Amino acid sequence: MKTTLALLACLLASDAFSQSEIIPSATAPSLAVDKDGKFWCAFVRQGNVMMFSSVDGKTWGDQQIVANSNGRAPGAKQRGPRLGLSDDGMVYVSAPLFLEKIAASERNVKCELYLVVSRDGKSYDTPLLVNEIKEAAAESLHAMAVAPDGSVHLVWLDNREGKGNCLFYAKHSGGKLGRNVRITNAVCPCCAPGITVDGRGNPVVLYREMADDASREIFMTTSRDLGKSWSTPARFNKKDSLIPD
Repeated sequence: MKTTLALLACLLASDAFSQSEIIPSATAPSLAVDKDGKFWCAFVRQGNVMMFSSVDGKTWGDQQIVANSNGRAPGAKQRGPRLGLSDDGMVYVSAPLFLEKIAASERNVKCELYLVVSRDGKSYDTPLLVNEIKEAAAESLHAMAVAPDGSVHLVWLDNREGKGNCLFYAKHSGGKLGRNVRITNAVCPCCAPGITVDGRGNPVVLYREMADDASREIFMTTSRDLGKSWSTPARFNKKDSLIPD
């Protein structure tokens, strides 16, 4: 089935949404708007993570390759790129990537979670490996948010402890990635987490747990020290999800 990347833009002069096809055969789009109202979109096409931008949501610039994933970047099942912008013009893209050149017939090679930084949305720095343990973020189900101070906050599912998925966190600040911090364990292995940052720069994370019961629930945890430590996770949903373990 042909997949089409479409942008839904709310026009200020209209009470309705307008929809237009901007790129055929693209998947897993992530859309953001900068402080000047410019649209930015990261997506997967032909197995690579791409980026382009638009000042009006109608006309889009040339596509740029964020990182060459040798045509093997996953773009489905919540495994696409995440996009974040800072007020000083920095562009951040996190994504699962295969950066090693391997034979197309080799299917067992695992991807890694990377963060790619750009100062103009046209040229991109060398991808930074987020997970400190190689192949620990094979699924790379993750989320990313940019704080008001320009720091980048990442959370992802990680299996380095060998007993199912745990939830890990890292922060990019001052041009460097900080250490990996384990938030909690027993996380649903097929549900991407969510993250946002409050006005003080503290991250807040939502995720679906997988305890020894008949229902996977949504939990929330927060940090009060800019991501160094985390609160005891608290259940977010009032009614059972009834999604079995």
